[in-house]
Amino acid sequence: MPYLVMGLADSQTKNMGEALMSKVHVVTVMMSLAASVALWSGCSTQSYQWNRPLIYNEEEYNTLPQAGRAGRTDVPRYTRVEAPAPAPKAAPAAKPAPTGSNCFTLKSDLLQLTKCVPAAATLGETVENTLTVVALANCANAVVTDTIPDGATYVRSEPSATLEGRKLVWTFDALDKGSTTTIKVWYKADREGTLVNCATMAAIPRGCAATVVGRATLAIDKSGPATANIGQQIPYTVVVKNTGSAVARNVVVTDTVPDGLSSASGQKVLTFNVGDLAPGQSRDISVPLKADRRGRFCNVAAASASNAAEVKDEACTTVLQPGLAISKEGTKEQFLGRTATYTIVVSNTGDTDLKDVVVTDTAPAATRIVKADGASISGNTATWRMATLAKGAKENLSIVLTSTTPGSHCNDVTVRSAEGLSAKDQACTLWKGIPAVLIEVVDDPDPIAVGESTTYTIRVTNQGTAEDKNIKLVANFGKEIDPVSGSGSTTVTVSGKSVDFGNVATLAPKQTVTWTLRAKGVVAGDHRLKVRMTSDMLTSPVTEEESTHVY
Repeated sequence: MPYLVMGLADSQTKNMGEALMSKVHVVTVMMSLAASVALWSGCSTQSYQWNRPLIYNEEEYNTLPQAGRAGRTDVPRYTRVEAPAPAPKAAPAAKPAPTGSNCFTLKSDLLQLTKCVPAAATLGETVENTLTVVALANCANAVVTDTIPDGATYVRSEPSATLEGRKLVWTFDALDKGSTTTIKVWYKADREGTLVNCATMAAIPRGCAATVVGRATLAIDKSGPATANIGQQIPYTVVVKNTGSAVARNVVVTDTVPDGLSSASGQKVLTFNVGDLAPGQSRDISVPLKADRRGRFCNVAAASASNAAEVKDEACTTVLQPGLAISKEGTKEQFLGRTATYTIVVSNTGDTDLKDVVVTDTAPAATRIVKADGASISGNTATWRMATLAKGAKENLSIVLTSTTPGSHCNDVTVRSAEGLSAKDQACTLWKGIPAVLIEVVDDPDPIAVGESTTYTIRVTNQGTAEDKNIKLVANFGKEIDPVSGSGSTTVTVSGKSVDFGNVATLAPKQTVTWTLRAKGVVAGDHRLKVRMTSDMLTSPVTEEESTHVY
């Protein structure tokens, strides 16, 4: 059963009996309200708080214990009793005008209503009342009323109220727990006296259950390189995403392979079963295709779901035919110790510029790099770098080598670009040595007497850089000395005044062959031993003489 709590006017301005009868009448009316709605009301005056308990006079109120006084939300029930006749009182002393605000608070399980009014006002002044409504729980059909006090005229309110006679009504279909609503009302004070402001609140509990209704929406993005080379693998990527607010069911992505491109399986339509995609979820799909011929090709991918519309996107790639070539030419034959020069030509034979072109020349182990203009040299490797090689352009490079090792040595060169192109070439040089055969003849002792012997040492050394072959020596003695015997690297044959040293088949560079020849003085005089040498390298014989004095 709802309770009514009303503030009492000052005993000097209201007859206590009239006040009691008025309260009983209001209580009777309020008890007739439907029990299904909890109605809370309160009043504020200039003289008292709204929740002052109903007693007959000031003295009885002051004698009540503190715990017995009604709080703002604890309202006592009242029993009607007869009030004694008031004793005559002396005229009260003048009281100072009240200041500040008079406020009261109503509170139920669903709502809390606080109303504040000025404690005093001046005749003709516009008075502002404030009602603050706080939802303590989710509720519906919340109704707040404020009664226009007698002696005042309604001016306006924020928010606007529905005016029902002398009552202002604000209706709220639904209030969420914790929400606060502030209502301001302005009245004009039309007469002197006490303006009694009463307000009520009522609401019913509200419970809500939500069903989210969403929509699945697909988005697709197909990406790939703008250009590719013939024979190159083109890495396409398909990204399918659910941009909607509901799960996309049974998502399927198809990719149609255009002519000019091919898949590893050879299929022209590739299918990918993605399954379900939650809102905001995406899936990446890799689609590698091979570039089979020149031209511009557009690859279309589509995505569909059982509960979403189909979407499409494409990626276009221009297939180019790049070209990179390199050639190398150099000295065909060279003698050891000399230099051989090689010319390298790098050519862009394709229809697109090439980036980060690197040329590497690796000299053979038997050679040494003398110079390579514009290159960085590390050991037997020379490297040239070009940031860009425009289509149709050529670059000429050179490298100079030397060798001390005879033979055919091939010099390799390679070129690579950032696009993955490469080429190579080589140039070979026959490095030849020069044989230089030295013959030495020394006698010991010298001079000798007739009848004494001396020994000749004969040495042949190849001082050159190439071997010599078929080295032959023949020694001829004069009348003063006769040869006796000989030995050495080959068989020595003495025949009269002539000695044959046989044949040395091969004499390598820095190799030495040696013979000794014993001879005897027979006639006094200045003898000349003549040793004649021939070889494949020597186009004319070389003769060496050694003088021996015989006395």
